[in-house]
Amino acid sequence: MDFIQVIVLAIVQGITEFLPISSSGHLVLVPRFMGWPDQGLAFDVAVHVGTLSAVLFYFRDDLRVMIRAWLRSLGGAGVDADARLAWAVLIGTIPVGLVG
Repeated sequence: MDFIQVIVLAIVQGITEFLPISSSGHLVLVPRFMGWPDQGLAFDVAVHVGTLSAVLFYFRDDLRVMIRAWLRSLGGAGVDADARLAWAVLIGTIPVGLVG
């Protein structure tokens, strides 16, 4: 896999990750249409980790506020809007984690 293929597939991943279509499917289809060899599972995981890292970086301040509020709520200090949001995200993640 050469550098141009990596760049093209990373851009495809970045564009399609948050659309209601499969970014993983696009990572399979683009190389097939371009006549490129399969990039392998390790590359797919790497670009997904890159997307996750970008999202965590972008929302780092919001996440920090939510985590601190959540920890304060565990310590018994009242539950504010940020703590409620953190609890909602945590509880909402449970079904997704169970289903896979």
